[in-house]
Amino acid sequence: MLFNEQSFIFFFLPAIFAGLLFLRAVAPALSFWWIILGSFFFYGFHGWEHVPLLAVSIVLNYCLGLAIEKSSDQRRGYFLLTLGVFCNLSVLALFKYADFFLGTVGFNHSLDLALPLAISFFTFQQIAYLVDLRKGKVSSPSFLHYGLFVSFFPQLIAGPIVRCQQVIPQLKEGALGKLSSRAFWTGLCLFSLGLFKKACLADGIRPLVESIFGASAGGTVLSIAEAWVGATAFGLQIYFDFSAYSDMALGLGLLFGLRLPLNFNSPYKAASMIDFWRRWHVTLSEFLRDYLYKPLGGNRLGVSRSIVNVMIVMALGGLWHGAGWTFVAWGVLHGCMIGANHLYRAWKEQNGGGRTSFMRRFSAHLATFAGVTLAWVFFRAEQFGPALEMIESMLGLNGMDLPRSMGFHSQGEYLSFGGLFPNQVADLGLLALLPLLLVLVWFCPNALELLGLELGEDSPVRHPSVKMIFLCGLLFFFGVKVSFETITHDFIYFRF
Repeated sequence: MLFNEQSFIFFFLPAIFAGLLFLRAVAPALSFWWIILGSFFFYGFHGWEHVPLLAVSIVLNYCLGLAIEKSSDQRRGYFLLTLGVFCNLSVLALFKYADFFLGTVGFNHSLDLALPLAISFFTFQQIAYLVDLRKGKVSSPSFLHYGLFVSFFPQLIAGPIVRCQQVIPQLKEGALGKLSSRAFWTGLCLFSLGLFKKACLADGIRPLVESIFGASAGGTVLSIAEAWVGATAFGLQIYFDFSAYSDMALGLGLLFGLRLPLNFNSPYKAASMIDFWRRWHVTLSEFLRDYLYKPLGGNRLGVSRSIVNVMIVMALGGLWHGAGWTFVAWGVLHGCMIGANHLYRAWKEQNGGGRTSFMRRFSAHLATFAGVTLAWVFFRAEQFGPALEMIESMLGLNGMDLPRSMGFHSQGEYLSFGGLFPNQVADLGLLALLPLLLVLVWFCPNALELLGLELGEDSPVRHPSVKMIFLCGLLFFFGVKVSFETITHDFIYFRF
């Protein structure tokens, strides 16, 4: 089930919300079961075949967590943790990477296993729980609390990757279903903003992305303008798509009385690749930092070793996003850019640092955006050939296409005057959306800033102004209207 589907907005959400309020008033203990069962229904709405996998994963990890906590012998505790991590990663590898690895080694037959929804998210979530439990950072919660922590539907499908210590204390304090008017209206506003972003902005630019990347996959050699428009359009599509889901997840969490962690914070305003990954998929970045980068040594062993660690982490992070070498290439490319960022910072520190001028800050923002946009080609393309061809076009290696009005009689192989869009594969009517969306991501406040919301553990939730509620009501109306009139598309992170 998708947050932008009519069945979710008009049936599932009102029913589960009303049921929670009723049970909290008459039988509070049943309210946890209500949300857990509702979350399993949400998970299995488009196919029930993988619901048992989620249930078994929750039960086994909970039992393993109890065994780890009760183990007084350090070696046994370490063995149980290793066993838990191995089992979780093995299940993930079987469903997500088996065919990829078999194809890589030249095996002609594939298993053709359907990828369970959210397996990457609930696997990482439970690995983090076992590791934190072994380190003594958390203690075993009740089974009801643990089951809700893993299966809670607002964060189940596409994150955020929630940690036990971020949610369980709220459940113990009775936050589930405990509403205030401030949390209710803020939650609704966040959900409405997210719905508009998804239905009108992300899906609005989608046809432009599909036409250009489809032409590239079909063998068309794109012009510089076509390649950059396609890559930029996809960067904006995935930006608003993921931003929409993150806003909607946070809003739904507030509606049900829980604060989920921040997962998206205007990443295109970043002035470096390090800053970008502190803003994009925040909980995944924190997971990779705490459970992979730091255990590898982090930056404690010098700049060169930290760059090697970053490359390993980003390559695995790319593979986490998808079972394909294009995703690995995307991760490696980001690793190279983050490594260059570390080298520049080290050089700057050795040379006394100094104040950064406006032009340097502007150049840093522009270079970061260009690097991210270039890397998105590997993320979106399904094969290396078209991806590399598109990258070559973006770098001007496939020739320069200029407007016809600039043409003259003598032209070489490199220069062409057939127009900026000679292949006529882009919907030119959608080009006007690009500058508008770029203004939104570069210069406008994000949803949390608009609502004055900070999702720290002790930060208060402000009541939205009447104007903001009215504006979000209008955006909700347009979001619903568009979703009724067009095909409902999955979130891009829906199948990771």
